Amino acid sequence: MFLNYYSIVAAVVVGIVSGILGVKWIRTGLRSGQVVARAVTVGFVGTVILSGGALFITGLDGFTLVHVTYVVGAMGAPIAGGIALLAARTRPQAITAVCVIALVAIPVGVYATYVEPFWLRVDTAELAVDGVDERIRIGVLADLQTTAVGNYENEAVDRLLGFAPDIVVMPGDLYQFDDDLFDERAPQFTQVIRRILDDVPLVFLVSGNTDTVAGLRQITAGTGARVLDNEVDTFELNGITLSIGGTTLFGDEASARRMAERLTGDEHADVRILLAHKPDAIELLHARPADLLIAGHTHGGQVSFPLIGPPLTLSSVPRHVAAGGLHELDGTPIYVSTGVGRERGNAPQLRIGVRPSIGIIDLVGAVGP
Repeated sequence: MFLNYYSIVAAVVVGIVSGILGVKWIRTGLRSGQVVARAVTVGFVGTVILSGGALFITGLDGFTLVHVTYVVGAMGAPIAGGIALLAARTRPQAITAVCVIALVAIPVGVYATYVEPFWLRVDTAELAVDGVDERIRIGVLADLQTTAVGNYENEAVDRLLGFAPDIVVMPGDLYQFDDDLFDERAPQFTQVIRRILDDVPLVFLVSGNTDTVAGLRQITAGTGARVLDNEVDTFELNGITLSIGGTTLFGDEASARRMAERLTGDEHADVRILLAHKPDAIELLHARPADLLIAGHTHGGQVSFPLIGPPLTLSSVPRHVAAGGLHELDGTPIYVSTGVGRERGNAPQLRIGVRPSIGIIDLVGAVGP
């Protein structure tokens, strides 16, 4: 919380200083390009200095730098532009245009912080799999990554259940809060699991960056949901034998590889699915592909630009795969969810160009060669 206040103060300081100096340079008759370049330089240097100061609050954390930079851009730039528009009544048209563009950061920031992170969508995909005679529907509820269960999270569950999935998978980052809050908050998440199990008897979870196997097992205790810790679960559904293997993000690598070998080497299973938090788990399937890998983690980049895509995905898979949806990689179909929640902690609470989603994957029979 203190980081938020610090970032706002930093944005106001950078905006006011850049705006006042910009007005001074306009009045001295500098060319438009020089004024803009100097003001941008002041803003950049101020952001770097104050971002560095924020590290004294949070410790060394890249998300802190992103947080301060985002708030300065969303608030500081419009403040500087507004000061120039109000105080420099005689100014070149080019500077007026730059100031107006700076003001656009206000609606963009409001949208990215308060609109898109809650504009939930349903991402549907269909995958043809040999051995499937009757459709199997998998619901994907990834990266709730919330400090508490509220209306938004319950809406995501309601929409997921509205599609009547046969299986629900939750690939990590179910919650994100400090350990001392676990006993207080865990029952909320247990209720979520029970709600899903009331409609869908097959629910599988793996741990991610912000939750743990122990925490998930405490949340799911007595519910019937299965937390897969480098384990494989095999069961019958619609006359088809399915095996789902789950890999633990920070677990033993040798155990994960043995689990993947058991999964892909199971000759009795008709469908073999690997559930993982990070799509990087595709590395476990280099020796032998699976029928499907389901992952989350990337949030689709959480920020994505047209023609460019997400600049940062925190994953080693190709960016177009990490951006979300169903793709094929190294012979295995891979579905990456953009997730329901967003990065918490010191990260800015935003989404731009990557709406949150629940996933609906229909496994259907392969037709033709």
